Amino acid sequence: MVNHNTQSETDMRAFYASLKPSDTTSQSHAVTLKSSENTKKSLHILQDLFSKDFSLLIHPGRSIQMKESLRYLLNLPQNEGFCLTTKSEIRKLLQCFERWSLEYHNASGLSAAAETELSKASEVMNDLDTNVQEFRNIEKEETCLSNKLVCLQEEKRMLEEKIKTLDADIKVSTKRRDMFCKRKMELYQKGREVKAKRDDLMINVPRLKTEQDLAGKTRDNIEAEWSKLREQFIRSTGIKELI
Repeated sequence: MVNHNTQSETDMRAFYASLKPSDTTSQSHAVTLKSSENTKKSLHILQDLFSKDFSLLIHPGRSIQMKESLRYLLNLPQNEGFCLTTKSEIRKLLQCFERWSLEYHNASGLSAAAETELSKASEVMNDLDTNVQEFRNIEKEETCLSNKLVCLQEEKRMLEEKIKTLDADIKVSTKRRDMFCKRKMELYQKGREVKAKRDDLMINVPRLKTEQDLAGKTRDNIEAEWSKLREQFIRSTGIKELI
C-alpha cells in the first residue's frame, strides 16, 4: 500500500528530487514537431483523464484508455517530436498508474471485506441483545406464574369448596409455566451459542476497523499523489500546448 510501501515512497522522493526548478518551466520537454492525428487523439484522451479523480480512472474502460495512450506515446518514433526527457516522464507516469491501480483495487477489496465482517458482528450483537431482553421478559413471566401457583395452592387448602375450579386454574397455569420453562431453556441454549459467536467475531473487530481505516487512508493518499503527479506531468511536459 502506498502509505506503507517504502520502495514507492523512495521512488517518489527520488523522482521529485531529480527535478530541478528549470524542469517545470523548460520547453525542452514539449513536443517540437507537428504531431500526428493519432498522437493528438492520445493527448486529448490524456487531458480528459487528467481532469478526473483516481477512483474514476481505475474503471476498466478508462484504465485501458490511460494505459494505451501512454504506451502509444512511449512508442512514438524519434521524429514524432517527443524528446527523451518527455518520454521518461511518460514512462514514470505509466509505472505509477499501473502500480497504484493495483494497490487501489486491493484497498477497495479489503475495505469491502472489512465492512461485511463488521456488519456480521453487528447483526450477531443485535441478536444477542434481543435474546437477553426476551429471556428477562420470560423470566419475569415465569416468576409471576410461580407466585400465582403458590397462592392458588394455598387457597386450595383453605377453600375446599373451590377445589375443582382451582384445580383447573392450576392445570392451566402449570402448563403455561412449563411452556415458559421450556422456552427459557431454549433461549438459554441459544443465548450461549449466540454469545460464543459474538465473542469470536469481536476478536476481529479491532483488526477489521484498523484495516478499514487503513484502506480509506490508502485511497486518500493515492488520490492526493495522483493529483500532484498529473499537475507535475502537465507542467513538465507542456502537453497542454498541443490541445
